[in-house]
Amino acid sequence: MKTATEDSLSESAPTVVAPRAGASGPLSAGLGGARLAAKGLRLKTQYFLSAALLVVVTLGLAVAIATWRANQIAEESIRTALRKIPGDVAFYRTGLESQLKATLRSVAEEPGIKAIFDSPVGTVWDTAKDKAQILNARTFFFFDRGGVLVARSDRTPVEEERRSFREVAWVAEPLDSWTESAATIREGKTLAIVAAAPVVAGDPQKGEARLVGVVAASIPLDEARARELRDLTGGQVAFVADTAKKGAPPQLEIGAATDDFGGDMLVPALKGDPSVLAKLFREGAEVGPLDLVVSGERRVVKAIPVLSASGEALGAVVVSRSREEETAAFRKIRETLLLVGLGVLVVSIPVSFLLGGRIARPLQQLAAGAIAVRDGNLDVKLPSGGSGEVGLLARAFEALVGELREKRQLEELLAEMRRRPADATRGVAPTSVTSAATVSPGGARAAASGPRLGTTFAGRYDVLSVLGRGGMGAVYQVLDRELDEEVALKVLTPEAFAEGTQAVQTLKQEIRLARKITHPNVVRTHDLGEADGLRFLTMEYVPGTTLRELLDRRGAVALAPGLQIAKQLCRGLTAIHEAGIIHRDIKPQNIMVLPNGVVKVMDFGIARTADGSDHASLDGLTVGTPHYMSPEQALGRDLDARSDLYTIGVVLFELFTGQRPFLGKEAAEVMHKHVSAEPPRPGSLRPDLPDYLERLILACLAKRPDRRPASAADLYAALTRIVA
Repeated sequence: MKTATEDSLSESAPTVVAPRAGASGPLSAGLGGARLAAKGLRLKTQYFLSAALLVVVTLGLAVAIATWRANQIAEESIRTALRKIPGDVAFYRTGLESQLKATLRSVAEEPGIKAIFDSPVGTVWDTAKDKAQILNARTFFFFDRGGVLVARSDRTPVEEERRSFREVAWVAEPLDSWTESAATIREGKTLAIVAAAPVVAGDPQKGEARLVGVVAASIPLDEARARELRDLTGGQVAFVADTAKKGAPPQLEIGAATDDFGGDMLVPALKGDPSVLAKLFREGAEVGPLDLVVSGERRVVKAIPVLSASGEALGAVVVSRSREEETAAFRKIRETLLLVGLGVLVVSIPVSFLLGGRIARPLQQLAAGAIAVRDGNLDVKLPSGGSGEVGLLARAFEALVGELREKRQLEELLAEMRRRPADATRGVAPTSVTSAATVSPGGARAAASGPRLGTTFAGRYDVLSVLGRGGMGAVYQVLDRELDEEVALKVLTPEAFAEGTQAVQTLKQEIRLARKITHPNVVRTHDLGEADGLRFLTMEYVPGTTLRELLDRRGAVALAPGLQIAKQLCRGLTAIHEAGIIHRDIKPQNIMVLPNGVVKVMDFGIARTADGSDHASLDGLTVGTPHYMSPEQALGRDLDARSDLYTIGVVLFELFTGQRPFLGKEAAEVMHKHVSAEPPRPGSLRPDLPDYLERLILACLAKRPDRRPASAADLYAALTRIVA
């Protein structure tokens, strides 16, 4: 069997490729694993007996399922709500802080407050008590401009020593930046939000502003705040303070809780797991959801650490939800479902008997068809299946069998070719364009200077045979010593990479993209290298038949194998286009048909001239494949994927009619026809060709790219609608 042939207008010899092990395509596995029991109950009877069994077990099963589902939904509801808790708590705390900072900003701007710092300590303390009462604050503070505590509302001047708070973050911020600050503090066993604002005297616009001190106030996280947070989160809330000294084990006390929380039992429940306390109070991380028993009730708990301005864990906000309360509504639903279920079961047996027969019938027919296909009968009649999933399955199975039929006929065609010697009288007669388009002087020099048979090239590749030569270089069958497998090695002409061109970088970019393509209908590209002054490309190697050889020996291909070739070609080209590559040289020489019916596209991304254009003049010769050029390629315009769709149209025209749409004695004449002449109707050359296929081919051959199919994937989808 041939591994490479030259078309009368080919630009380079095709790369010969090798199949991967088992690469017989997605359809080759068939349905060999299908089994249909020769004995046993029919599917219709099984439906009936299943319904009878349901009568016995459904009641208990319904209770179990309803209970499980209710618990599952309740659990998800609880956990979904608890996952929102940290955000709700942060939102609530931010709101308190903003409100308190705004209030203190107003207090700091009062003239009386600006003057109070020059008053006796007793007067300052009285003012602090008044402000605490007015603001409904737990504590009101006065600090001088050095950060020393002047007075606080909850302690007399005698009880409170004058000490510096200069290093406390929420006091230092207004002292340093003259802006408000907020933080969380612990006052005894009570957690509180504290805010501070600078007191500035003088006129800032005149540059006379001066800091005279800082005022601050704390709002306790008490029962009222717990109820507000409960309304926001939908769960019971407790504020827990860690009253232990620094470095000591956590000592938890409930500062405030909602009425139904059961706070007395919360602390023992939390202490039951030391890892929870360590994560919450030592690491300052959220804990939960946790399953705890609080006051004899099963609850799901989420705990959020409350951190000071310095990051120290002062306590936690604990939110819990009762499982019993969450599942109450679901229990009622479960009871209703049970009553409805009993009624449904009364009529389920006769209905199941009728439906079982209706559903089982097409499935039984499909199963019988699968066995027939497994045994090699691809002409078995399959049921339509009607609508719905069974119909979808039937149509998918029918399409699969259709693909297998086409592939079988393609394999038979290839087997017949192997049995018969080549017919020397068949094929496309050479024209005057042949020598110009096929072998350039550069290609001849590349062949002469390439690796020799029996030698080792690049210290890695043992040269076994020459597979073909063309304008871009020569192709060899080599053994890759490192991979211990045979690959195809294409040595490129030195003239194709003249100094000063962008071809080397362009080709490297093409190879980087091509190496990403792993598709059964695309030849795998391995690497691009250089040795002995020659640049070379390695690809997978598979002995096979080019579509050119098939057409030369057989002429027009029958509809079924032709469709199989066309669809595989489209699948391969789709993978190439999705990798960002335009093939630029789709032609029968670059399409391999393996003995197992797999079609592979090769030489993508490299069939181009040295300067990266799609056709040019080289030493007075036309480079390219004129019979397979798109109009825009013949005119030297920019190309996109739709150019490849045009050349697919040319290939399909030749595949189904046995001749190309445009013929001529000179390359220029053929290229001119691609640009301006209308192709003949394929049906005029082959009357039995389906009209829809003819329209597809002519759509691909549209002169304007925007009138062709949008992509190879769209063309493939259209081809699948044709039944051979």
